[in-house]
Amino acid sequence: MAEQDEAVRPEAGAAEDIPQYARPAVRLIPAAEPAFEDDEDEAATQAKRRRIMLTVMAVLGAGAIAAAFTLGPTLWRISQQTDAVLTMPDKIDTYVRDDSPAAKDTAGYLLTALAADIELDTTASAIYTDPVQGTPKSIMLFGGTTTMFSPERDLETVLRLMDDETGSVTGLKDYEPGDLGGVLKCGASDGPDGALAVCGWADHGSIALALFPGRTPAEAAPLMTTLRTATLTRP
Repeated sequence: MAEQDEAVRPEAGAAEDIPQYARPAVRLIPAAEPAFEDDEDEAATQAKRRRIMLTVMAVLGAGAIAAAFTLGPTLWRISQQTDAVLTMPDKIDTYVRDDSPAAKDTAGYLLTALAADIELDTTASAIYTDPVQGTPKSIMLFGGTTTMFSPERDLETVLRLMDDETGSVTGLKDYEPGDLGGVLKCGASDGPDGALAVCGWADHGSIALALFPGRTPAEAAPLMTTLRTATLTRP
């Protein structure tokens, strides 16, 4: 019995070592949980983490789907309209390209002004004249190819350029761009020889402007569509 008392006394002594003022606080400390309850807590924590991860993945997946619906059509149009080629053929309908030095200089000057406001990969320009209507009804066409993510905004930027080159462009209006898509706008301005129409087209792969002396925007818009069809090709 004495040996048993001696074996118990250290434990009792350990409790007695705790100061009297600290014993109420010690009694508030929760007893250690059994090992199997720790395992249950760990399993619950892992399950909670899995639920959080699944929720995050679902949110990200929904965002990706929404982005695909929003950007998908635009990316498709960009892929269809890039790698365009702009050329100036010898003849378009009844209009013949004027290859005189004066005509080339004028077309080159307009093209330089355009390229100063937008970076182009390739460029082309020409002046076309109808042999029957003569020089007063000539058409000055200039533009280039590049990849554009906001064709309408870029077109409006270069049309503002015409405010300096031809005078203020007024009454800008959207017109049907035709099978090639994109945007087509025409307005009116005053040139050295009188009123003229100013038109421009833009899509994700090309942009061009044209000046139509002696014509209204409504008269120039279908001519611009004809010019575009004759000069712009895509793979």
